[in-house]
Amino acid sequence: MSAANRDAPGIFGAKAVGIRSWAGIAPAVVLVMWRREMKRYLRDRSQIFGGFSRTVLWLVILGYGLGASLREIEGYTYGQYILPGVIVLNVLFAALQCAIALVWDREVGLLREVVVSPAPMFSVTLGKLLGGATISLIQGSIPLLFAPLIGVHLSVGGLLGAWGVIFCLGAFMTAVGVIIATRLKTFEGFGSISNGVIQPLYFLSGSIFPLRGVIGGVGFLDIPDQLRDELRRIGVFAIGGGWVVQLPEWLKVLVYVNPVSYQLDLLRHALLRFHQLPMIADVLVTVLAPVLAAVVAAALMRRMTAQR
Repeated sequence: MSAANRDAPGIFGAKAVGIRSWAGIAPAVVLVMWRREMKRYLRDRSQIFGGFSRTVLWLVILGYGLGASLREIEGYTYGQYILPGVIVLNVLFAALQCAIALVWDREVGLLREVVVSPAPMFSVTLGKLLGGATISLIQGSIPLLFAPLIGVHLSVGGLLGAWGVIFCLGAFMTAVGVIIATRLKTFEGFGSISNGVIQPLYFLSGSIFPLRGVIGGVGFLDIPDQLRDELRRIGVFAIGGGWVVQLPEWLKVLVYVNPVSYQLDLLRHALLRFHQLPMIADVLVTVLAPVLAAVVAAALMRRMTAQR
């Protein structure tokens, strides 16, 4: 690297030299990129407003609106059932909005500063992904504020488990957004593509309706809470005059190949103690998907900057 490049000012300091790294990971670079994402988020209050507005629209209005006709899903009120889905929706928007900034950084020339610095590209990518995951954690926690209003009682263990799933989902979706952003040439194209990603991932994850189960049953919510909890422990989630629903096979296949389905299912288990997919699959997808997506995102980031 030339002396001019080493002395180039940028986001890593007046003279970006002497960056220590271990196995390609430079903690200082990761911290700088994470702080930059957090500062950008804190300055953009529209994201916080969007998180609250989506929560009110989906959880309160839709929850109580459809809840008037759908008394329950598998023994839970409709508002309780879709709470994890609303959290996932907030995470999807937050993570992809964080990834949009990569297109903007490329247009304003910030990536040139990264290229001429000795910062490992994997550390740059990791810092951005951790920033997106942290922002997603904040945005995903907004619906949890409404949990007491819909009768969901959060335990310490359940809340910590939910935060872990949200963080992993945020890192995964930020990496997916970075992968998309590296293939785009203009800032305007990201909006339409991101919507084309959010909607299929959300609606094909079991966030609105279960893969199978009893919907609209009358009577389960009217029995005492203690007895209802006992019934849930032995696997009885709904009784009364409901009807059994099951998605068509072709639609179930789309749900099964959607990684968000497993992350949502694990989140629903943490909050409601109810899940429909194999728990081992939920855990493996939640943990491994962000790692694999981060590796691909870092490789594409390195290729994109090398071409500039």
